[in-house]
Amino acid sequence: MIILFATQAHRSTHRSLERHPDIDFRVMPYERLLRARRLPQATYIFSDLDRLHFWDLECVATIYRQLRDAGARVVNNPARHRSRYQLLRHLKLRSINEFNVWHADDEPPTDVYPVFLRTDSAHRGTLTDLLHTPVALRDALEEQISRGVPRREIIVVQYAAEPVREGLYRKLAAYRIGDRVIGAPCAHQETWVAKYGQRGIAPEELYEEEYKMVTDHTHADAMRPAFQHAEIEYGRADFGLFKGKNQVYEINTNPFFYGLKSHPFKIRLETFKRFEDNLVHALSEIDTPSRTTRHKLPDGRTWRAWFGDLYRSRRLSRWPRLP
Repeated sequence: MIILFATQAHRSTHRSLERHPDIDFRVMPYERLLRARRLPQATYIFSDLDRLHFWDLECVATIYRQLRDAGARVVNNPARHRSRYQLLRHLKLRSINEFNVWHADDEPPTDVYPVFLRTDSAHRGTLTDLLHTPVALRDALEEQISRGVPRREIIVVQYAAEPVREGLYRKLAAYRIGDRVIGAPCAHQETWVAKYGQRGIAPEELYEEEYKMVTDHTHADAMRPAFQHAEIEYGRADFGLFKGKNQVYEINTNPFFYGLKSHPFKIRLETFKRFEDNLVHALSEIDTPSRTTRHKLPDGRTWRAWFGDLYRSRRLSRWPRLP
C-alpha cells in the first residue's frame, strides 16, 4: 500500500492512480492525518508541502520522523522542504540552473534582464509578462502589491526559455519516484509561459520526439542531480532547454496526474499509456505490503503542544476533538 498525504483542497491530483487496478494507492488529507492516532502499514509520501501552514509543516515533520524511526518507508522529508525561491536559488548556486531568482526587495543586476514576477507559494503561474528594465520591474512590483499580492510572496525570476520551433514553446517534465527518474509528457504552447499546453498544437514529429523521451527517459540522468540537491524523492520537475542545457523551473511534490482519451495524433495517446505504465511500475518498486501492523502516531504531549500553537495562531473557538 502507498499512502500519499495532500491538503484536502488538492487531494484529487492522483485520483486516476487511486482507481488503478495494478496498485494499492491511496490519498489521505493532512487534515485527517493530523487527527489520526494510528496508520496502517504502508509507504508514506508527504506531498503538497508548499501549501501547508507553518504549524502543520512542523507537525507533519514530526510524524515523518516517527514513522521513519519505526522502520516505515517515508518519502519527502517535510523538514527539508524548500520554498520555490529557496529551491531555485539553491539550484543556481549548485550550477544546476543558469538563471537566478530574487526577493521583491532585491535589485537584480542590470545584465540579467528580462525578468518576470511570480509568487513564492501559489501555483498560479506568472504574475507578469517579461520585464526588460529596472523601471518596468519597479512598476510591476507596485502594481502587484496594489492589487493585494503580499510583497513577501513576490519573487523576481530571470527569464530562461527558448522556442522549440518558431512561435512554439515546450515545457518538459520528469518524475522522481524513489530511486528512479522517468520521463513524462510535455506541454506545448504558443507563449513562453507553457503551463498546461494547447491540444494538438505541435507538429507530429514533436510528439514522436516526446514519445522517445518518455520511452528512453532521455533526460533522466541530467535531472537526477536536481532532485538530489532539492532532496525530493517524489515529485515532478518541470524544466526546459535553454542554450542546450536543462533549466529546472519548479519541482511539484503533488503533481496532477491524468490520462488522455483522445488526441489528433495517435502517437501522443501511446506516449501517455507508456508514461502511465512506467509510473505504476516505479511506484510498485516503493510499495510496502499491507499488514495488520499499525504505526502509532505522536504521543499526547506532541499533540497538545501543536494544538496549543494552532489554537493561538488560528484562534479556534474550541479544541479539536481527537479520535
